[in-house]
Amino acid sequence: MSLKNQIINVVCEKIVFPGRSLCRCEDGLVLFTQWLLPAESAEVLVVRDKKTYREGILKNVTLKSKDRIDPKCSSFGICGGCYFQNLSYQDQLTLKQGYLKELLSFTNLNISSILPSPLQWHYRNKMGFSFFNDNGTIDLGLHEKGNFNKYISVPPCYICDEDFIKVVDIVKYFAKKTKLLAYDNKKHEGFFRHLVLRKAQNNSQLLVNIVTSELPTGQEVLKPIVKELAAFVDSLYWTINSKKSDDVNVNLDKLVLLHGSPLIREKLNVGNKDFYFNISPFSFFQTNSKATEVLYNQVLRLLKPSKNDILLDLYCGTGAIGLSMAYSVKEVVGVELLPQAIENAKENLIINNISNAQFFVSSCQDWVNTTEYKFDLIVVDPPRTGLTKDVITFLLSWQAKKIVYISCNPSTLARDLQIIIEKGKYKPTEIVPVDVFAHTSHLEIVVALELN
Repeated sequence: MSLKNQIINVVCEKIVFPGRSLCRCEDGLVLFTQWLLPAESAEVLVVRDKKTYREGILKNVTLKSKDRIDPKCSSFGICGGCYFQNLSYQDQLTLKQGYLKELLSFTNLNISSILPSPLQWHYRNKMGFSFFNDNGTIDLGLHEKGNFNKYISVPPCYICDEDFIKVVDIVKYFAKKTKLLAYDNKKHEGFFRHLVLRKAQNNSQLLVNIVTSELPTGQEVLKPIVKELAAFVDSLYWTINSKKSDDVNVNLDKLVLLHGSPLIREKLNVGNKDFYFNISPFSFFQTNSKATEVLYNQVLRLLKPSKNDILLDLYCGTGAIGLSMAYSVKEVVGVELLPQAIENAKENLIINNISNAQFFVSSCQDWVNTTEYKFDLIVVDPPRTGLTKDVITFLLSWQAKKIVYISCNPSTLARDLQIIIEKGKYKPTEIVPVDVFAHTSHLEIVVALELN
């Protein structure tokens, strides 16, 4: 009998990636919900009833865990940006360690304790906020979890950089004074669309990008906010997006620099040396600068590079990993699909005075099938979908002396590692998780693989 749309009582057995509460129904079927901690009992509304599992919305916790704490943010459980504010930070790390250990148990390695984020609050150096209309008044905030037509007003937000909240307050007040409405995704009307903020946290530089639909007098409308923000913002952009899609990364109508520098510059210390990286409105950069330093230093430690080594950096993005290893190797070769990212990588090469690196625009899958380079060390940092079959075949056939695999998705990491290990050419020697995303279910994992 289907239990859909019924409220049932369940007990949470454990948390599984990506942050879901696994419960067991009376008939033995697994039910997944969210924000319920291990050993807690709750009333859950069943919203999906499949043959092998159910999904439910948490309605009421009837028996609370002794580990449960009050979340810092009043929007916790609605916003969806944070998963674990109802646990102490140390308990969050223990919980993440648990599901990571379960997913990677087949490696038979003792996984290192998760290296914590140096900043547990206000660590995010990039945030995208949405303008929305609330009873005829414009507001600014974040999407409700699982609902792209409902929003939560900000502030508060305790994981974004503190300067972001200052900008949000100023821009929100300004938008209200204009009497213009937020863009409506259904009616395709309105002016204000998004506010995208970026911070070079180690270098104290701030970039603001106001995204609107097209309006002939748009630049005149924005003049007062330019004057107000210019006092403390290093780079201020206006992006015009008249398309129905909210994706402002491609096919832009117009990108106008209203004030300051075209970019900001972040600093990362890797191997006791400072490296600098240009950040433009749409370039990729890790969202937690301090934790990224921890991550890249672990990559350097696990690679153990020498001056005779040639390093391949697959899925290199803007080249941050490869460039931060460049002084330790003979040569770096980076490969990335996005042309803009490679342009940024070449700029970063120049500003760091590095002459032993080169970058190629290509899908990694295509590139590995044509390259004639020979590599001693390989770093792979693929998207959440993991490695393709062609890339795995390349890794196994090339027989570099060491591979370092960086992943933000333990599920696809586990899949790929099983394939690599089963072939018998490489064995994992160390697994180091880094908590780049405090209070969320995510983390970065670094795996060292050596030739058998």
